[in-house]
Amino acid sequence: MSSAVGSAHSPSRRIVVAFRDGERGPAILRWSAERARRTGQSVTLVHAIPDPSLVLPVAAGGTPYRSLVDAARQLMDDEEARAELEYPDVRFASTVHCGEIVDALLGIAENAALVVVGADRVDRRTGEYLGSVGHQVALGSACPVVVLPHDAQALDGGSGGIVVGVDGSPESHAALRVAVVEADRSGHALTVVTSSKGTETADDGPTGDAASQELAGMLDALRASYPEVRISRLTDLERAPDEALKYRASGASLLVIGRHGRGARSGIQLGSVTHKLLLDPQCPVMVITG
Repeated sequence: MSSAVGSAHSPSRRIVVAFRDGERGPAILRWSAERARRTGQSVTLVHAIPDPSLVLPVAAGGTPYRSLVDAARQLMDDEEARAELEYPDVRFASTVHCGEIVDALLGIAENAALVVVGADRVDRRTGEYLGSVGHQVALGSACPVVVLPHDAQALDGGSGGIVVGVDGSPESHAALRVAVVEADRSGHALTVVTSSKGTETADDGPTGDAASQELAGMLDALRASYPEVRISRLTDLERAPDEALKYRASGASLLVIGRHGRGARSGIQLGSVTHKLLLDPQCPVMVITG
């Protein structure tokens, strides 16, 4: 079993949640708390405020930054207290970070089971993405990262079970191993999706029939190890990998993907498929980082 599997499910490690604001933060916190209740893990909320060097005084003789810190701390205290009432069997903690949220999350992620962030916001007038927190955290995190969709219905998860994308790369195989554990724990069926169109190419594993046979062997082994999980394999002959996964993720409870696919420059950028899927997630997306 991969280390990514162990870290995602170990009860001794915490779920780290990026709490951006009072608008979307509570829904992201609820999703994380529900997971923590099932896995026996604790939840740590992380809220970031601008570095003091970037904040200008708002009134002569005033102390605006101190007020900003106090307001942030009060927000975290209120959310933590509310969560403790709703989930008395889950342990909560919170921290306020002065600086970039990505720096805070990546620092904590080294000892975390999971990092949870909301999808980056979009300007409704221009369609431009406002920030890239989800992408930066997924690229730099030492543990799995879940990016949650904006849509409340998609956030709650559908009845379509768990979907995993496999393209023959080592990280997609790690994603498959994590996905079957997620399916076993949740009682959902698992759909393994591959695509025969537009895949990234590189000499980092078998291709064609060899890759298909390797995947078939992995699935046989997983079915033997997890007999209660219903595993199906689907090869999309019409859609590119990102479109195939986006289509299958609609209505799913979770989509599991690797950080890099075949041919991606590991450590420098996300795989192109992962990058596109995180722009507009159709359901909660778990990115396996190792």
